[in-house]
Amino acid sequence: MRNIRAIILLLSALCAGHAFGQLIRGSFERPLPASHVLLYGTTGSDHPVLDSVPIRPNGSFEFPRGSFAPGFYQLGINGDDRIDLVLDPSDPVVEVAFHGTPLQRNLNVLRSGDNQRMWAYKLVSRAGQDELQAIRDQRAAASPLDTVVLHRLDRHEAMVRARMSHALDSLSSIAPDGQFARAVRLDRQLDAVARSGPAAIRGVFDYSDPWSLRSNAYAKATVMYLQGIKFDNEYAYHRACDTLLSEAAADTSCWRYMRHQLVDIFSTYGPDEVAQYLVDQYVIGPGALLPPDPDLVRIAAVQLRLALGSPAPDTLLTVPGEQYTTRLSAIWPRQDYTGLFFYSSTCDHCHAQMPGLRELVSEEDPRHFKLIGIALDATTEEFMATIAEEGINWPCYSALIGWGEPAAKAFNVKATPTLYVLDRQGRIVAKPMDHQELRAFLESAGN
Repeated sequence: MRNIRAIILLLSALCAGHAFGQLIRGSFERPLPASHVLLYGTTGSDHPVLDSVPIRPNGSFEFPRGSFAPGFYQLGINGDDRIDLVLDPSDPVVEVAFHGTPLQRNLNVLRSGDNQRMWAYKLVSRAGQDELQAIRDQRAAASPLDTVVLHRLDRHEAMVRARMSHALDSLSSIAPDGQFARAVRLDRQLDAVARSGPAAIRGVFDYSDPWSLRSNAYAKATVMYLQGIKFDNEYAYHRACDTLLSEAAADTSCWRYMRHQLVDIFSTYGPDEVAQYLVDQYVIGPGALLPPDPDLVRIAAVQLRLALGSPAPDTLLTVPGEQYTTRLSAIWPRQDYTGLFFYSSTCDHCHAQMPGLRELVSEEDPRHFKLIGIALDATTEEFMATIAEEGINWPCYSALIGWGEPAAKAFNVKATPTLYVLDRQGRIVAKPMDHQELRAFLESAGN
């Protein structure tokens, strides 16, 4: 009976503690630097606002008690003036004091062991980084022949780095199960396999773990994975994105962020065709586990314009050496499907596709399918030579301005060869990778 009563009391205490939640509070010295203080979450490299409370006239602030998922957060004022914060149920109260701005250089952690340890290391790290910068400046000013000075600077640099590493080891070992120690371990595991390739990175990092999403490790692990990809063929990044999204799929929040991060990376830095693949497959296509949020729609605006099911851009097509021009919209209503083959006469991969395309065109009923070529060529001579040498049996067009070709710009072509398929209504219905995929699409569409 006594044991049952003890268990009931323990469960009651745990439930009460969970309902009571964590308390985040602090104070600012006068004059007050802002009217409100904000609490930010962490989702990879993003920091959405979770809550905002006013700073009282006496400088104090306090967030309502809440049950926060363990991980990394931020407190901030005036937009970009922020500090990192660790939240964990083992720390029922997190209390900080600010003695001025910027907040990072005027912080005192009054309560919360994990935050005290994290900020103790940040202090050591900041001093170490200042020393390392001074060493770099001295090395840049030194003569390359002054080996005595250079060796002394090397020893000094090694000593500073060892001191920083020792501080990190010591502080994280105090509470090895804390959030700070966990983040340190994960970061070191990633650094240890950084040069070992994508498979090794997957071996130490769980892309479906929501905890890692609440740290800076998630974005780092994704970028490291992509940097380790060997570009052995033009679809290497496609496969890498497929793998990363598959690895994240067990958790909805992780998959949503992974999709957003990948689209953002490839929309910003390229290759653009990878961003287009992600949109076609995972934003509006069969791999989309979730609908896109407004921010993702904004980022992927260019790709969505050319997504499967979207109306194709109309564009003017020119026949070199003739006065004849036509609009693409005058061609697509005449058959069930119209293929657009963007190529260049100097592109070996384009020439490799031409025999298969030539065979396909000769087999297809012209009422069912028509292929047109759009050459990103610069001269009539190279344009006509390719048609003759390859025995091209489909109409070809070119404005003879290379990558300035209006049709290529309209379809956001970033590499050749590129294939699009339009239906009779001018909608984009397929983007085959090669003539085999084009054949497979037409065979399935004919059934």
